[in-house]
Amino acid sequence: MRPTEHVILGSAASALLYPVLGAPEAITFFAGSVLVDIDHYIDYVYHNRFTDFGIKKMFAYHGAIEGLLRRPDMLNVEIFHTLEFMLPLYALSHYFESSLLGALFFGILFHIALDMINLLKRGLFFKRCNSLTEYFIRRKAMAERGLVPRTIYTDALKIINGRTSPGVR
Repeated sequence: MRPTEHVILGSAASALLYPVLGAPEAITFFAGSVLVDIDHYIDYVYHNRFTDFGIKKMFAYHGAIEGLLRRPDMLNVEIFHTLEFMLPLYALSHYFESSLLGALFFGILFHIALDMINLLKRGLFFKRCNSLTEYFIRRKAMAERGLVPRTIYTDALKIINGRTSPGVR
């Protein structure tokens, strides 16, 4: 989903939760539902080998990836969208009995659910891994079929840097 859609839907959900949860938790829910996508920025910076930190280019990069999503070598994982991130966050919210950590957890879960619905509607549900373990297993299986998932990221960088056109490999 686009960031603006997450902001709109996160705002609406937070507004509905405000009478029940109160301001701090509703604001934290909203923050979790939007800011979890910081992993997309981390993904961009990592794939460009820490040579560009620009937000504008990060959006262009993910726009280029959007145009390549149907390629057979597409496989994505976003660190803050994984079970390995979510389960410890959930455990910490219970261990510390923290309503704010709980609100953060459910805000992120809301975000992930919206992403999953969006991917399902677009026929792209299995392009994103929900676990690091799943990612490594599927990446290995793809490699055995001669597919290299990381090429999509280098192709997206080539597109935004004007070295190739979308769809060209």
